[in-house]
Amino acid sequence: MPVALSAQQIPGQQDQPVKEDFSDAEIEQFVAINMDMMPIQQAAEAKMIDAIESAGLEIERFQQLFQAQQLGNITDASEDPQEIAKFNEAGQQIMKVQEEANQEIQQMILDADMQVQTFQEISTAYQQSPVVKAKVDQILEKME
Repeated sequence: MPVALSAQQIPGQQDQPVKEDFSDAEIEQFVAINMDMMPIQQAAEAKMIDAIESAGLEIERFQQLFQAQQLGNITDASEDPQEIAKFNEAGQQIMKVQEEANQEIQQMILDADMQVQTFQEISTAYQQSPVVKAKVDQILEKME
């Protein structure tokens, strides 16, 4: 069975083979960008935790409410309007932090002379293609 068929598909998306023909230079560049992204992602994660705690929620409770919201039944998880307001406040802050981090990461990708689309294609291929995953992992091993 082709790899693309075993991967989860976005509804409405046609089965498309995963691109695997990236040059060694593109894969090395992808790895380098990922290494540079780590501090940005870690800082964003810390800001998101702060946003949740500043709103007066525990991380675990926020996650429960978020999952309920994703399923469309947040009122099943909480009937307390104040708690839902805290959740919404934290959610707004988290969206802002994520947007800022995404913009910073996109600029980092462009500054490294890689197209964002190419970066995303390699990222998808890393998750879905054993061939690309092996190439990326091999470069990571050399860096250790």
